[in-house]
Amino acid sequence: MKLDLKLLSMRFSQTKDEPPIPTEGVNPYLLEKILLPCMNGESILLRDIDYSAFDVEDIEPLAEYHDELAQAGYKLEQLAKTVQNLPPEAKKSRTFC
Repeated sequence: MKLDLKLLSMRFSQTKDEPPIPTEGVNPYLLEKILLPCMNGESILLRDIDYSAFDVEDIEPLAEYHDELAQAGYKLEQLAKTVQNLPPEAKKSRTFC
């Protein structure tokens, strides 16, 4: 299997700097104050949560968003492993007489 690094680099440079999964429908408070800190390994104390900032219906979209993020992370991990396991191949160059 060959990998075109120029093409890969071009595709990465064309991507927009935005979340890999759209955040539409996800409560911003839960996203910014609960999910992102939790994903970064920070502790969240129950007494610090503002329960008036969200409804019980906001939990399901947050859980779905988390699952979609996990799937995107898994796919990225698989791509990284594939690239890592590709054997190096010397570039063919012309020989001059």
